[in-house]
Amino acid sequence: MTVPEEPPVMPTADEAEVRTDPPIAVRVSFWMWVLAGALGIVGAVLFFRLRDDWALREYERFRAAGKSEVSAADLAATANGLSWWLLLGSAMFFGFFLLLAYQARRGVRKARTLLLVVAVFAALFQYSVGRVTIYGLGSSLAIIVAVGLLFGKGGRRFFRAAP
Repeated sequence: MTVPEEPPVMPTADEAEVRTDPPIAVRVSFWMWVLAGALGIVGAVLFFRLRDDWALREYERFRAAGKSEVSAADLAATANGLSWWLLLGSAMFFGFFLLLAYQARRGVRKARTLLLVVAVFAALFQYSVGRVTIYGLGSSLAIIVAVGLLFGKGGRRFFRAAP
C-alpha cells in the first residue's frame, strides 16, 4: 500500500523572504542617493529664498553687458518660475531616490534599473536647472557616484544573487 503524498505547503512570508545583507557598495550607494536628494532640496530651498537677489544680480550683469532689452520684471518672473520648478522637481526626485534606493538595498533588481533611469533625468535636471547653486552640482555628482556603486563589481554580484 502506498502512502499518498501530502500536497506542498506554501511557505509563510517570513520563510519565503531570503535575507541577504547588502554589500558595502550598495549600502554606501543608498546613502549617496539620500545625500543627492538632500543636496537638491537644500539648494532649491536656498535658491527659493534668495531668488530676488539672484534676479537683481542678473539684471545688473545684463546692464553691465549693454543688454537693455531685459527688464528687471522679466528676470524676477524668471527667477520665480525657476525657483518653484527647482523646489518641486528636487522634492520629486528626493522621493524617487528614497523609494527606489530602499528597494535596491533590499535586493530588488528592478529598483536598480529604475534608479538608473531616474538618475539620468535627475542628473540632467540638477545640472541644468539646479546649476544655479553649487548644491545642484553636488547633487549631480552624488547621483553619478551612487549609480557607479550600484553597477560596480560589488553591486553586480549582489543583484545577480537576488531572486
